[in-house]
Amino acid sequence: MIYFYIFGFQTKSFLFMKIKTTRINLISTFLLLLFSVKGYSQEVEEKIYHHEIRVDFFQLIVLPAIELTYERFIDPQSSWGVTVFVNFDNSMDYRKENFEISPFYRLYFQKEAKANQGFFAQAFMSLTQGYYDNHDGGPNLTDTSIGVAAGAIVGTKWVNKKKASFEIHAGVGRFLNFDKGRAYPRINFAIGKRF
Repeated sequence: MIYFYIFGFQTKSFLFMKIKTTRINLISTFLLLLFSVKGYSQEVEEKIYHHEIRVDFFQLIVLPAIELTYERFIDPQSSWGVTVFVNFDNSMDYRKENFEISPFYRLYFQKEAKANQGFFAQAFMSLTQGYYDNHDGGPNLTDTSIGVAAGAIVGTKWVNKKKASFEIHAGVGRFLNFDKGRAYPRINFAIGKRF
């Protein structure tokens, strides 16, 4: 039996309640409280994506070439990856490489809420094969050579709610194994998908 106090006086007649508790009432009350608290405390967790693959459309438009990139996210501000470039016609002066494989490391500069997107800076190394001018004082000759290059890129990336990405970047690489280091551009706009 429970007694209520009103204005300091104990009363039985005005607010008299008798509460009988049974196991069913206790269990149902406990379960109701448990599920209602759990329902309010649940937050919508966004799936974390660790991989992205991109196709560079700049190379498709300017050259008959294709460039594919795989990127693995290390944390919200950094990633590593590899880019593969295949040129089907190296007669243009833009790029003389027939083939390039380029591992890279990338740092993103944005708030953590927008993981792996926004402004970034990237360092890369490249192993290339192509026709390069040999300027050794004699007539201009082109040699098929293996090139080793290093360079840097800056750019930005946008990602929509369906995890499709659009990226633009520009940079430069320089060959390390030629007598007169030849620089080459790295210009890109690519569309990709996270998974």
